[in-house]
Amino acid sequence: MRGKIKNWYMSSNLKQILKQFGLNEIEIKSYLAALEFGPAPASFLAKQAGLNRVTVYEALKRLSKEGLIKIRAKQGNKIKYFIAEDFSVLREKAEEKKNEMEELMEKMEEAEPELRSKYIKKEEKPEVYFYEGKEGIKNVLIDTLKQPSDESIAFASADFLEIGFDKKFLESYWEKRTRLKIPARGIMPETESALKLFNEGRNRRELRRVKFIAKENYPFKDEIEIYGDNVGIICMAKGNEHGIIIRSRSIAESFKALFELIWNM
Repeated sequence: MRGKIKNWYMSSNLKQILKQFGLNEIEIKSYLAALEFGPAPASFLAKQAGLNRVTVYEALKRLSKEGLIKIRAKQGNKIKYFIAEDFSVLREKAEEKKNEMEELMEKMEEAEPELRSKYIKKEEKPEVYFYEGKEGIKNVLIDTLKQPSDESIAFASADFLEIGFDKKFLESYWEKRTRLKIPARGIMPETESALKLFNEGRNRRELRRVKFIAKENYPFKDEIEIYGDNVGIICMAKGNEHGIIIRSRSIAESFKALFELIWNM
Protein backbone atom coordinates (compact mmCIF):
# COMPACT_ATOMS: atom_id res chain seq x y z
CA MET A 1 0.00 0.00 0.00
CA ARG A 2 2.85 2.33 0.89
CA GLY A 3 4.49 1.71 -2.52
CA LYS A 4 1.26 2.62 -4.33
CA ILE A 5 0.95 5.86 -2.36
CA LYS A 6 4.58 6.72 -3.13
CA ASN A 7 4.08 5.99 -6.85
CA TRP A 8 0.93 8.13 -6.92
CA TYR A 9 2.78 10.99 -5.19
CA MET A 10 5.70 10.80 -7.64
CA SER A 11 3.28 10.69 -10.59
CA SER A 12 1.41 13.68 -9.21
CA ASN A 13 4.67 15.60 -8.81
CA LEU A 14 5.72 14.75 -12.36
CA LYS A 15 2.39 16.02 -13.68
CA GLN A 16 2.87 19.33 -11.88
CA ILE A 17 6.40 19.64 -13.29
CA LEU A 18 5.23 18.88 -16.83
CA LYS A 19 2.42 21.43 -16.51
CA GLN A 20 5.06 24.05 -15.79
CA PHE A 21 6.54 23.27 -19.22
CA GLY A 22 3.21 24.13 -20.84
CA LEU A 23 2.07 20.55 -21.53
CA ASN A 24 -1.67 19.87 -21.65
CA GLU A 25 -3.37 16.86 -20.04
CA ILE A 26 -3.15 14.62 -23.12
CA GLU A 27 0.53 15.47 -23.69
CA ILE A 28 1.30 14.72 -20.02
CA LYS A 29 -0.41 11.32 -20.16
CA SER A 30 1.33 10.50 -23.45
CA TYR A 31 4.74 11.49 -22.09
CA LEU A 32 4.27 9.51 -18.84
CA ALA A 33 3.15 6.43 -20.82
CA ALA A 34 6.28 6.68 -22.99
CA LEU A 35 8.41 7.20 -19.88
CA GLU A 36 7.00 4.06 -18.25
CA PHE A 37 6.47 1.70 -21.22
CA GLY A 38 8.61 3.00 -24.11
CA PRO A 39 10.09 2.49 -26.55
CA ALA A 40 6.67 1.64 -27.96
CA PRO A 41 4.35 2.52 -30.84
CA ALA A 42 1.64 5.14 -30.38
CA SER A 43 -1.14 2.51 -30.40
CA PHE A 44 0.38 0.71 -27.40
CA LEU A 45 1.02 3.96 -25.47
CA ALA A 46 -2.51 5.15 -26.22
CA LYS A 47 -3.91 1.92 -24.74
CA GLN A 48 -1.81 2.33 -21.58
CA ALA A 49 -2.87 5.99 -21.24
CA GLY A 50 -6.53 5.19 -21.94
CA LEU A 51 -6.63 7.58 -24.89
CA ASN A 52 -7.41 7.54 -28.61
CA ARG A 53 -4.48 6.38 -30.79
CA VAL A 54 -4.61 9.33 -33.22
CA THR A 55 -4.81 11.80 -30.32
CA VAL A 56 -1.75 10.26 -28.64
CA TYR A 57 0.16 10.07 -31.94
CA GLU A 58 -0.35 13.81 -32.56
CA ALA A 59 0.59 14.62 -28.96
CA LEU A 60 3.81 12.56 -29.23
CA LYS A 61 4.75 14.37 -32.46
CA ARG A 62 4.30 17.72 -30.70
CA LEU A 63 6.42 16.51 -27.78
CA SER A 64 9.08 15.41 -30.25
CA LYS A 65 9.26 18.98 -31.59
CA GLU A 66 9.64 20.19 -27.99
CA GLY A 67 12.58 17.83 -27.50
CA LEU A 68 10.85 15.69 -24.88
CA ILE A 69 10.24 12.62 -27.07
CA LYS A 70 12.53 10.94 -29.59
CA ILE A 71 11.25 8.74 -32.41
CA ARG A 72 12.95 5.54 -33.57
CA ALA A 73 12.05 3.68 -36.73
CA LYS A 74 13.37 0.16 -37.25
CA GLN A 75 14.80 -0.68 -40.66
CA GLY A 76 12.22 -2.32 -42.89
CA ASN A 77 9.44 -1.48 -40.42
CA LYS A 78 7.08 1.45 -40.92
CA ILE A 79 6.02 1.43 -37.27
CA LYS A 80 7.44 4.35 -35.26
CA TYR A 81 8.59 3.82 -31.71
CA PHE A 82 8.37 6.67 -29.25
CA ILE A 83 10.86 7.07 -26.41
CA ALA A 84 10.71 9.64 -23.61
CA GLU A 85 13.87 11.67 -23.23
CA ASP A 86 15.85 11.30 -20.03
CA PHE A 87 14.79 13.41 -17.04
CA SER A 88 18.05 15.35 -17.42
CA VAL A 89 16.52 16.94 -20.55
CA LEU A 90 13.74 18.39 -18.39
CA ARG A 91 16.36 19.68 -15.99
CA GLU A 92 18.22 21.40 -18.84
CA LYS A 93 14.98 22.94 -20.09
CA ALA A 94 14.21 24.14 -16.55
CA GLU A 95 17.67 25.74 -16.42
CA GLU A 96 16.94 27.48 -19.73
CA LYS A 97 13.66 28.83 -18.36
CA LYS A 98 15.44 29.97 -15.20
CA ASN A 99 18.07 31.82 -17.25
CA GLU A 100 15.36 33.38 -19.43
CA MET A 101 13.50 34.58 -16.32
CA GLU A 102 16.69 36.02 -14.84
CA GLU A 103 17.34 37.90 -18.09
CA LEU A 104 13.73 39.11 -18.11
CA MET A 105 14.05 40.35 -14.50
CA GLU A 106 17.24 42.25 -15.41
CA LYS A 107 15.50 43.88 -18.39
CA MET A 108 12.50 44.76 -16.21
CA GLU A 109 14.76 46.43 -13.66
CA GLU A 110 16.40 48.47 -16.43
CA ALA A 111 13.02 49.42 -17.90
CA GLU A 112 11.30 50.09 -14.54
CA PRO A 113 11.84 53.89 -14.46
CA GLU A 114 10.38 54.27 -17.95
CA LEU A 115 7.51 51.86 -17.26
CA ARG A 116 6.63 53.64 -14.02
CA SER A 117 6.70 57.06 -15.69
CA LYS A 118 4.34 55.86 -18.41
CA TYR A 119 2.03 54.22 -15.85
CA ILE A 120 1.90 57.38 -13.71
CA LYS A 121 1.11 59.53 -16.75
CA LYS A 122 -1.74 57.22 -17.66
CA GLU A 123 -2.96 56.96 -14.07
CA GLU A 124 -2.84 60.71 -13.51
CA LYS A 125 -4.72 61.73 -16.65
CA PRO A 126 -7.68 63.53 -15.05
CA GLU A 127 -11.33 62.87 -15.70
CA VAL A 128 -13.55 65.95 -15.66
CA TYR A 129 -17.34 66.00 -15.31
CA PHE A 130 -19.47 69.11 -15.76
CA TYR A 131 -22.95 69.79 -14.34
CA GLU A 132 -25.37 72.67 -14.94
CA GLY A 133 -28.33 74.09 -13.05
CA LYS A 134 -29.52 73.86 -9.45
CA GLU A 135 -30.26 70.15 -9.72
CA GLY A 136 -26.98 69.46 -11.50
CA ILE A 137 -24.77 70.96 -8.81
CA LYS A 138 -26.30 68.60 -6.23
CA ASN A 139 -24.41 65.79 -7.96
CA VAL A 140 -21.11 67.26 -6.79
CA LEU A 141 -22.08 66.99 -3.12
CA ILE A 142 -23.65 63.56 -3.63
CA ASP A 143 -20.39 62.37 -5.21
CA THR A 144 -18.52 63.09 -1.98
CA LEU A 145 -20.53 60.27 -0.38
CA LYS A 146 -19.91 57.79 -3.19
CA GLN A 147 -16.13 57.99 -3.60
CA PRO A 148 -13.66 56.26 -1.23
CA SER A 149 -12.49 58.90 1.24
CA ASP A 150 -11.26 59.05 4.84
CA GLU A 151 -12.37 62.66 5.17
CA SER A 152 -14.20 65.37 3.29
CA ILE A 153 -12.64 68.85 3.44
CA ALA A 154 -13.97 72.03 1.91
CA PHE A 155 -13.60 75.74 1.33
CA ALA A 156 -17.16 76.96 1.70
CA SER A 157 -19.52 79.84 2.37
CA ALA A 158 -22.53 79.31 4.63
CA ASP A 159 -24.34 82.27 3.03
CA PHE A 160 -23.99 81.00 -0.51
CA LEU A 161 -24.56 77.39 0.59
CA GLU A 162 -28.06 78.32 1.74
CA ILE A 163 -28.68 80.23 -1.47
CA GLY A 164 -27.47 77.39 -3.73
CA PHE A 165 -29.20 74.45 -2.04
CA ASP A 166 -32.60 74.00 -0.43
CA LYS A 167 -32.61 73.22 3.29
CA LYS A 168 -34.17 69.76 2.89
CA PHE A 169 -31.37 68.62 0.56
CA LEU A 170 -28.62 69.95 2.85
CA GLU A 171 -30.13 68.31 5.93
CA SER A 172 -30.41 64.99 4.06
CA TYR A 173 -26.82 65.26 2.79
CA TRP A 174 -25.36 65.99 6.24
CA GLU A 175 -27.40 63.16 7.76
CA LYS A 176 -26.11 60.65 5.18
CA ARG A 177 -22.49 61.77 5.60
CA THR A 178 -22.80 61.37 9.38
CA ARG A 179 -24.37 57.94 8.97
CA LEU A 180 -21.49 56.88 6.70
CA LYS A 181 -19.10 58.14 9.40
CA ILE A 182 -17.20 60.40 7.01
CA PRO A 183 -15.67 63.22 9.07
CA ALA A 184 -15.56 66.71 7.60
CA ARG A 185 -13.55 69.88 8.00
CA GLY A 186 -14.43 73.25 6.56
CA ILE A 187 -12.86 76.67 6.17
CA MET A 188 -15.36 79.48 5.66
CA PRO A 189 -15.86 83.22 6.15
CA GLU A 190 -17.10 84.15 9.61
CA THR A 191 -20.59 85.51 9.07
CA GLU A 192 -23.67 85.60 11.26
CA SER A 193 -25.41 82.83 9.32
CA ALA A 194 -22.22 80.69 9.37
CA LEU A 195 -21.91 80.93 13.16
CA LYS A 196 -25.58 80.07 13.55
CA LEU A 197 -25.68 77.20 11.05
CA PHE A 198 -22.42 75.57 12.06
CA ASN A 199 -22.56 75.90 15.81
CA GLU A 200 -20.42 73.77 18.12
CA GLY A 201 -23.17 71.31 19.10
CA ARG A 202 -24.24 70.59 15.55
CA ASN A 203 -20.66 70.24 14.36
CA ARG A 204 -19.97 67.66 17.04
CA ARG A 205 -23.09 65.63 16.13
CA GLU A 206 -22.31 65.74 12.42
CA LEU A 207 -18.59 64.87 12.74
CA ARG A 208 -17.62 68.33 11.52
CA ARG A 209 -14.88 70.77 12.45
CA VAL A 210 -14.94 74.36 11.19
CA LYS A 211 -12.44 77.17 11.16
CA PHE A 212 -13.80 80.64 10.50
CA ILE A 213 -11.71 83.28 8.78
CA ALA A 214 -12.22 87.01 8.26
CA LYS A 215 -15.01 87.56 5.73
CA GLU A 216 -13.40 90.84 4.59
CA ASN A 217 -10.21 89.09 3.48
CA TYR A 218 -11.69 85.80 2.24
CA PRO A 219 -15.14 86.43 0.70
CA PHE A 220 -15.74 82.90 -0.65
CA LYS A 221 -18.73 82.68 -2.97
CA ASP A 222 -18.20 79.18 -4.36
CA GLU A 223 -17.53 75.84 -2.71
CA ILE A 224 -14.52 73.57 -3.22
CA GLU A 225 -14.86 70.00 -1.96
CA ILE A 226 -11.76 67.79 -1.66
CA TYR A 227 -12.41 64.09 -1.04
CA GLY A 228 -10.23 61.08 -1.83
CA ASP A 229 -8.65 61.62 -5.25
CA ASN A 230 -11.36 64.07 -6.29
CA VAL A 231 -12.02 67.80 -6.30
CA GLY A 232 -15.52 69.19 -6.68
CA ILE A 233 -16.07 72.87 -7.49
CA ILE A 234 -19.54 74.39 -7.16
CA CYS A 235 -20.48 77.82 -8.49
CA MET A 236 -23.74 79.09 -6.97
CA ALA A 237 -24.11 82.31 -8.93
CA LYS A 238 -27.83 82.80 -9.53
CA GLY A 239 -28.80 81.84 -13.06
CA ASN A 240 -25.34 80.37 -13.70
CA GLU A 241 -25.24 77.49 -11.24
CA HIS A 242 -22.73 74.87 -12.37
CA GLY A 243 -20.43 72.26 -10.90
CA ILE A 244 -17.24 70.48 -11.90
CA ILE A 245 -15.80 67.19 -10.63
CA ILE A 246 -12.13 66.51 -11.29
CA ARG A 247 -10.80 63.00 -10.66
CA SER A 248 -7.05 63.36 -10.29
CA ARG A 249 -4.82 62.27 -7.43
CA SER A 250 -2.20 64.97 -8.03
CA ILE A 251 -4.76 67.80 -8.27
CA ALA A 252 -6.55 66.55 -5.14
CA GLU A 253 -3.25 66.38 -3.25
CA SER A 254 -2.42 69.97 -4.27
CA PHE A 255 -5.77 71.23 -2.99
CA LYS A 256 -5.31 69.21 0.22
CA ALA A 257 -1.91 70.83 0.77
CA LEU A 258 -3.43 74.30 0.27
CA PHE A 259 -6.26 73.48 2.67
CA GLU A 260 -3.86 72.21 5.36
CA LEU A 261 -1.69 75.30 4.96
CA ILE A 262 -4.62 77.61 5.68
CA TRP A 263 -6.10 75.32 8.36
CA ASN A 264 -2.83 75.36 10.34
CA MET A 265 -2.22 79.10 10.06
